[in-house]
Amino acid sequence: MRVLHLHDRLSVRGGAERHLLSLLKALQGRADTLLAVGFDDESLPRPEREGIGPWLRLKGLDRSGLSPRGGESVRRRLAELISEFGPRVIHLHNVMDPKLIALAASAAPSLMTVQDHRLFCPGRGKLLPDGGLCSRPMGSHCLACFDDPDYGRRMLDLTRARLAALEGMGAVLVLSKYMAGELAGAGMDPARVEVLPPWVELPPLEDQPARDYHLLAGRLVGRKGVAVSLAARELLKLPLPLVVAGDGPLAGEVAAAAMASGGRLIYEAWADRARMSRLLAGAASLWLPSLWAEPWGLVGPEALSRGTPVVAAPVGGAPEWLRPGEHGLAAPPGDAAALAEAADRLAGQPDLARRMGRAGREWVREHLDRERLMERLDKIYQRVREAGA
Repeated sequence: MRVLHLHDRLSVRGGAERHLLSLLKALQGRADTLLAVGFDDESLPRPEREGIGPWLRLKGLDRSGLSPRGGESVRRRLAELISEFGPRVIHLHNVMDPKLIALAASAAPSLMTVQDHRLFCPGRGKLLPDGGLCSRPMGSHCLACFDDPDYGRRMLDLTRARLAALEGMGAVLVLSKYMAGELAGAGMDPARVEVLPPWVELPPLEDQPARDYHLLAGRLVGRKGVAVSLAARELLKLPLPLVVAGDGPLAGEVAAAAMASGGRLIYEAWADRARMSRLLAGAASLWLPSLWAEPWGLVGPEALSRGTPVVAAPVGGAPEWLRPGEHGLAAPPGDAAALAEAADRLAGQPDLARRMGRAGREWVREHLDRERLMERLDKIYQRVREAGA
């Protein structure tokens, strides 16, 4: 089968990007693939580029769709690419311009993986201005999340247009039941939505890892709970340091705090896959104290696959893989004291942490197996192709 993948960027700096790269690698030998991206941030090492199959840059594919002007050239180039490649299926990922979504849907049998909140939330990713979680479906009340009412109306109209463009898709894939529920709340027919979580590879499990630090990994932005983690680190009673691996707008703040911490906070900056694998394997616990509703929280299952228990906020898709008391612990979003208490419990009871980590690894083996999930995706591709023929 010939599959054209459309994505906004070529990168390894996000869960959506890592999932796409894993998907492309798994499809080599099973399908004839071509990836088109809006831009390349050059974070993907050359050896990994060679494993994802052919790809090209299609300037403008990363358009948000907010501006009513422009976009004609990228639509023309996309139409030409589709005509030249002749895909049997088009698989969209982080493509957010409604006109590009509609063009793909009209050109060939298509499906889209919804990776985040931009198809059902016009504002802050289901976060209210006061930092609380929003539980209401999209509507005119969303305008209260914007300081500029005109900008708010434009974003609301854009989000509705994105959602409407999905009606042309043969299937809509989401990472979690949480995401499926949000789309249903926004008006999408639940029968059109398939929950297909990202698979996670099971590396060899080290017998006696050091487990001598806690780990926070990912984008260093406010909604990921960075400030909560820094506060929790100050409240730890057991003397394990917190290692932070990532980059983003708060990187400078984290680096400054690390310099003043006397070794209790270690800033690793961004870690490539090999380094991240080692960091996950050696941690006493992974912290995922998100303030927003994580669509899935890929780094959590990645930690479990290495036998590392997770302390996470039970929001968004996280409760679908986190079993508090079985292979991790829960801490309410924004609660630094609860996060520190849970981390100390795992650090102070290594036998408990080891049991939880191994139980988490078995959960990943059972639920996130690559071959089983790829078989499901193959069937979805086939169904979309046949329905659109």
